[in-house]
Amino acid sequence: LDLDLGNACALEANAFAVGFTSEDRVEGMGAFLEKRKADFKGR
Repeated sequence: LDLDLGNACALEANAFAVGFTSEDRVEGMGAFLEKRKADFKGR
């Protein structure tokens, strides 16, 4: 990608928001805390 800093930061912030609100994030964090393998569903 060839983006200026402002657009690159906006793209990263959007990607972070999408990932942070996913069901897989909840599963991943729970698995980490419970020391088990995560069962990701792609959601």
